[in-house]
Amino acid sequence: MLQPETPIEMTMGYKGVRGTAIERTESKYELYVLNLENGIHLVAGPTTFVPLAKANNERTYRTFGADL
Repeated sequence: MLQPETPIEMTMGYKGVRGTAIERTESKYELYVLNLENGIHLVAGPTTFVPLAKANNERTYRTFGADL
């Protein structure tokens, strides 16, 4: 489960677009409300994005584990 405001990068659909996982939905499935940089808000599961870790500079991110 992701913490609120976790930075993410889409890997499917809007591939390469970064954003934030705002919150988890109340669904029995692991679905998150996402706010993307391009202004789109959507609901998606964790297979469609990867969480990003904040580096020293708050605007710089690196991916966890996956090579994109």
